[in-house]
Amino acid sequence: MPSRALTVTLNFDHNRKFVSLLPEAAESRKNLKERILREARNKFCTKGLSSVFLLGGISLADEEDFPEAVEQVWIGKGEPYTGPPKQSAFDGGSCRAEDVRVIGVKSFIDDNAIKQLQNVGKLPGVRLAIGMPDLHPGNRFPIGCAIASDGIYPALIGSDVGCGIALYRLSSRGKLNPKKLASLLQGLDEPWSGSVSGWLARYGIERSSQYDHDSLGTVGSGNHFAEICTPERIIDASVASSLDIDENSLYLLVHTGSRGLGASILANETVTEANPYISPDSQHLSKYLAEHDYAVKWAVANRDLVAHRIKKCISQTPRLEGNQSSGDDQGQPIELGKIIDVTHNSVTRKSLLVEGETRDLWVHRKGAAPADQGVVPCPGSRGDFSWLLQPIGDGQHNACSLAHGAGRRYGRQVLHAGSKINKSSLTTTSLGSEVVCMDPDLLIEERPEAYKDVQCVVEDMEDQNMCRGVVKLRPIVTYKVREGIRARK
Repeated sequence: MPSRALTVTLNFDHNRKFVSLLPEAAESRKNLKERILREARNKFCTKGLSSVFLLGGISLADEEDFPEAVEQVWIGKGEPYTGPPKQSAFDGGSCRAEDVRVIGVKSFIDDNAIKQLQNVGKLPGVRLAIGMPDLHPGNRFPIGCAIASDGIYPALIGSDVGCGIALYRLSSRGKLNPKKLASLLQGLDEPWSGSVSGWLARYGIERSSQYDHDSLGTVGSGNHFAEICTPERIIDASVASSLDIDENSLYLLVHTGSRGLGASILANETVTEANPYISPDSQHLSKYLAEHDYAVKWAVANRDLVAHRIKKCISQTPRLEGNQSSGDDQGQPIELGKIIDVTHNSVTRKSLLVEGETRDLWVHRKGAAPADQGVVPCPGSRGDFSWLLQPIGDGQHNACSLAHGAGRRYGRQVLHAGSKINKSSLTTTSLGSEVVCMDPDLLIEERPEAYKDVQCVVEDMEDQNMCRGVVKLRPIVTYKVREGIRARK
């Protein structure tokens, strides 16, 4: 009986694959899913394989006839599809090789991240693909990049739409005891006791979501954090003064996003295709942008509420001079002292010079800070300094974007390998700052060694005349999560 070759690839490890011979006869292609899964479990010596993906992420249903002309499938355990995207029916071309570039000489850049960036550059409609010095691999697409295209790829923005970093003034410094200051940060993982709808209304949000009650005002998991810090060095006194930053005060960095809301928006966009493309003339474009903008506003409200709650925690501390309550939790006037708020997971319209002409393009920032909105924060690891950076230049070389932080050097699983670590030693850093993180796995995965050297990241951008340093910040207390795994869910 005539047969044809089918390449079967493990969805979560593309280096593992084998070739299966399938019968050509149409009647023999019925109910092939179970046969492929059975052979994959045997070849890969992996139990629990249950899903078969076609190119682009379409899942093969049980008892569905196997499509003709399919040459490769991806086998998984129920996790999201990680294979290559399906080419869009829209053929807008892809960007030139010289328009796919990585900015980084001193910073470590993972080869896998570069390959992911090159693959993104091949997508229809993409005109620029710029990797920042903090570039590192993601599940499907790289993190720490700016992608400019004719239309919009929701998956390039990622699941945490609206994620960003905000800076707030806390108080005069007074006498600092990091351990005592850390002990004051209580109850921050629990649902906020105030009026959620009232808080959201301040940001023009009148609709509600399933994430409002339990997640609004919480930091979340992963690399998100809230960090109390103080200036280590002021490089540009004029810019620092305009931001009301001085050497004798405490400040708060809050890094978090839309806490599940953005992920739900991406999930709705990827029901039938893993990497859908919304062309510039699509009627769906305005609907998607409305959902995107909703998540961005929600994320801003979330960062502000985290700051409000932390201010409440330390508001009764006499050691911190000039410390005042930022209002109560029932909607009274709030004084957040916000200085900066930058979104680094979003898509915005921007005019960029491409192939010798200026085009209005959609700039996708996945872990990239906008360089056209003033000073931006660039945090290091919890055991390293952070920076405030002033963008310079016309932004054409870097798609009007900067690095959003140090960027990961090692994957999370790598950090668990090797000799056992004394986890208690990870709560006090080499800079003398304290880390609040009661989740033991997260404590290991987010330790300083997991990240690149933020100084190299900053210098790479300065060498390209993208920005200049304004303030160097020293961490005092970094808050991750106190209630452990339960609070991360």
